[in-house]
Amino acid sequence: MNKKNNARKIELAVFDTAGTFCDGRADLRNRWPADDLKGCKAPVIPFYETLKAYGIECSWETIRKPMGVYKPDHLRILLNDPQIMQQWTAKYGSPWTETDFEEVLAYFRKLLSMYIVDKDLARPIDGASTCFDALKKAGVTLGCDTGYFASDAEALNKVLEENCGLSFDVSSNAEKVPGRPAPFMIYDCMQQAFEQTGKVISCESVVKIDDTAAGILSGKNAGAWTIAVYASGSNGYDELEASEPDYLVPDISYVGDVILTGINERLRSGGHPGQGGMR
Repeated sequence: MNKKNNARKIELAVFDTAGTFCDGRADLRNRWPADDLKGCKAPVIPFYETLKAYGIECSWETIRKPMGVYKPDHLRILLNDPQIMQQWTAKYGSPWTETDFEEVLAYFRKLLSMYIVDKDLARPIDGASTCFDALKKAGVTLGCDTGYFASDAEALNKVLEENCGLSFDVSSNAEKVPGRPAPFMIYDCMQQAFEQTGKVISCESVVKIDDTAAGILSGKNAGAWTIAVYASGSNGYDELEASEPDYLVPDISYVGDVILTGINERLRSGGHPGQGGMR
């Protein structure tokens, strides 16, 4: 039993991207006066500008509430917001239709594709490179999942690799499989890791890192360890604490040590995900 426990460790780390790995907290009011100074702006800005283009006023706070889910679902939630529905009906004379939805979504997608690779938004958060290096050195497979469309996720990953030398071993997106809070993007990363190495990774050897409650819930639903980062992304400390992650830390600069020291030690001692941790 001791030999078995000693061999247990994290083998796959699945990162969210915007607000967790890149697109961190910054003051960009010189470009976007409504900037709330939080991270994970790349999805917020196109939602804000799209709705504004259709004559709808919506705060960044409202836009952030469904953060982490697949972007078409996110848009639908926003359009169903009572205040937004009221504005739409007042402006256009009737509630929005599915035809309207598809038109607004197409407008949003064009903006998202532009902003997701914006130089101010695709910048890695301080500590990301050090975290990656430490995990790779320890033999951890690096994965990412996102609520972005597949083409946008690929474009962002390409920019991170070409401009920063940072690349993921496996990746998934909510256009490919059902997204957060469902566990399937994490399972998809696990399957890809198996296809690459031929080694089956158990759920307790996987850790999910995210800046949204939806992302943390996806990790919990997958039976994986969870690390919430509360200072670099969209959701703050209270929102993330309510999702009950195993660990709650400020940003990615803490993640490598949490995995390689904290979680691995708990695994060797017979610990399991969901038993609480460092808050």
